[in-house]
Amino acid sequence: MNGQRLLIRRTARILSASRIILAIIFLTGVLLDPDRVAHADGGIFWLLSAYLTGAMLIAMLIWRSWWWDYRLARTIHLIDIAVFIAAVLLCEAGYGYASSPFPGFSSFLLITAMARWGKRGVASTAITLVVVYGLFGGLLLVQGIANDTYQYVRHLANIALLAMLVIWFAADMRVPRIDPMQEADGIPGQRQDQLLTAVLAFTRQIFKAGGAAIAIVDPDTQDIHLYRDCNGLFRYECLTDTGFNKDLGGDADAALFDRARQRRILDLGNGQLKALTTPFDYTMANLCQVPWGIMARLSSAQGQGFLLVWDIPVCTIDDLAVARALVREVALALDHEEMASLAQSIAVSNVRSAIARDLHDSAAQFLAGTLFRLDALRGWIRAGHNPEPEILSMRAALQDEQVHLRGLIDRLQLGLLPERTIDVVAELEALIHEMGQHWNITTSIHAPQRPLAISVDLAYELRLLLREAVANAVRHGECSQVDLAIEHLPDGVLQVSINDNGKGFATNDTQLHPRSISERIAALGGKLQIASGATGVRLDIALPAQIAA
Repeated sequence: MNGQRLLIRRTARILSASRIILAIIFLTGVLLDPDRVAHADGGIFWLLSAYLTGAMLIAMLIWRSWWWDYRLARTIHLIDIAVFIAAVLLCEAGYGYASSPFPGFSSFLLITAMARWGKRGVASTAITLVVVYGLFGGLLLVQGIANDTYQYVRHLANIALLAMLVIWFAADMRVPRIDPMQEADGIPGQRQDQLLTAVLAFTRQIFKAGGAAIAIVDPDTQDIHLYRDCNGLFRYECLTDTGFNKDLGGDADAALFDRARQRRILDLGNGQLKALTTPFDYTMANLCQVPWGIMARLSSAQGQGFLLVWDIPVCTIDDLAVARALVREVALALDHEEMASLAQSIAVSNVRSAIARDLHDSAAQFLAGTLFRLDALRGWIRAGHNPEPEILSMRAALQDEQVHLRGLIDRLQLGLLPERTIDVVAELEALIHEMGQHWNITTSIHAPQRPLAISVDLAYELRLLLREAVANAVRHGECSQVDLAIEHLPDGVLQVSINDNGKGFATNDTQLHPRSISERIAALGGKLQIASGATGVRLDIALPAQIAA
């Protein structure tokens, strides 16, 4: 893959070398076997000699300057076409197809157009070759200089067929392929610095560059977060808005620039390039003290910004497409990190809500019941009764609550094995009896199936639901009795009903509705129905079968 990417980024040099090799081969053929080549002693020899000399001069120029590579590309391509037409017509005048440079030259021209300008360049080159060759070849046929009509028609057909094949391949061949970036160290969502360090190192590796930088604008504060990697040394700065977000303007995705010569080649997208010699000032390049390099626009969930690369050993206009492909990879990595961070925030929020709900339905309600019993105990003592039995009962309740809180802590720290089951009837029977003593009410449980095995997780949730329901019935409904019914229905639904004889909910008082209970049931994927009247409140809870064991 690295070798393939190297070839993609060296289009100008490969084409220059190919042009020289092509000229040398045909000139050598003319010198070694002049009898098989028309005009070998004159026109074709000097034409190919001049073409070889020009090809060498062009190679020397564009190997040193990406600017002249782009500015002279179309002119050089037109010269190639003119030399091709002249060479073909001179070599084939009165001779056979074997001496023609047509196959090599036509393939070279179409491949050059594909590498430079994609499908449009191939189509334009093919049309130009057909029109020009058709015009001059037809003129030679009419004048009798050339006498092989079949060969003339075959050349035109070959150009059209080869152009169609090259156009078909051009759709994929001009897309630069970037190796996937390796996963950064650290925990996803908590590794911003590690990720950007890996991104900049990956960028330097792609371009073999000495330095790379990423600047991201915070969408909330508009601060600029600048990350730099200079020869492996990572540096971070937070800057106020310096206007750098205006770099590249609004129509360019990337730019190859030279600040000293005020030269720029802008990538406008869709393969369109634009050369400018007007004055410009790239703030990010100034901040990083970069005289020339490549800049590409970066857009991610974390904000808008730019990628800057400098000290590239061999820089060509092909690097613009590579830079655009690279920023897409970088944006994807940053988006994944942002999604992981968001997922962690949501998970933490869910855990906090679950802990708050558990503490509310267990410890908070138990403490409220304890205060209720302490107030009753004070009246009991004032009446002259012996407080010892009630104190012992409260002490036992506190010990039970301590065990429950330890179980809650273990659940948070270690979790519970989902395959473990428990008899929920025995579990809730002991709990509702304890709640009756704690709140000084009468309780009962009805369960036609004994034992009824369900998962430990679900049993834990039902314990908290029952504690919250009983506490609400006593504190808000002033009930004196709570009845519990639990049954595993034939359709696989676990049905739980909690009925009290309190005063019920006020007609329009939605604040008294059991929000904590509703949230817990919704989290379990169940349904809650509430019936409230003068004789009390009934909660009907249905939980899905896949939760029950």
